[in-house]
Amino acid sequence: MPDNQDLVLVGVVNRRKDLEIASNKHWYRMPVKYAPKRKANFLALYQTRVFGKEGKSINYYAPIKYSSPISRRELLPEERSHPRAGQTYYKLHLGPLKELPQKIRNKSRRRVSFGFTTPTKLFESSEISELFDIKPIEAIMEKLLKRNKIKAFNEYLLMEDGHCRYRLDFAVFCEKGKIDVECDNEKWHRLSSQKIKDRRRDLYLREHGWTVLRFEGKNIMNNPNYCIKVLNKAIRKLDGLSFP
Repeated sequence: MPDNQDLVLVGVVNRRKDLEIASNKHWYRMPVKYAPKRKANFLALYQTRVFGKEGKSINYYAPIKYSSPISRRELLPEERSHPRAGQTYYKLHLGPLKELPQKIRNKSRRRVSFGFTTPTKLFESSEISELFDIKPIEAIMEKLLKRNKIKAFNEYLLMEDGHCRYRLDFAVFCEKGKIDVECDNEKWHRLSSQKIKDRRRDLYLREHGWTVLRFEGKNIMNNPNYCIKVLNKAIRKLDGLSFP
């Protein structure tokens, strides 16, 4: 049982093979360029939707014994042709994988990346937002948009080749463009790994004709008029609201 002075790293697994490796071979890989600088004592695994009923949740954790840098090619020699085969990863050497007393679900469908939490929260949380002390700022924004009569589509799926490329917090459609409204919890989006993903995502959206507006949680909660003012300015610039 982890001590509450310990630090828990939340990592992501999006392939069944990777969960099997953590369970049977007792290691987990993490790209050096995305890796948090703080060292953790335990690893909790967030399983993505590919795991079906067990997906979009955290079900397992394991102690981290130590870590060592190694190329992806050395870690997974059977995947030598992978585009990131030459990149350096941290190999986290793990103890036995254990099941949590309750699964921690991602009910809000929040994008999950590397992050830290405490053992107490890991064992007592039932939802991802509780794990990271994330306030439901998306719900506050939804009420704010409705109050100001701004038609928006929440959790809008941006599809590419039949698959969901990105999930937008809110999509607002205008006569001459479209706006992605993102609600950014500071604790989450200030992580270096998440900043990299946000920049890549924003670049993709802008290249595909989207205006991206990011509002921090403190502004959504404490200065909602500012958020609406910025959004309305963007809407006017795109000749007003329209509907797909």
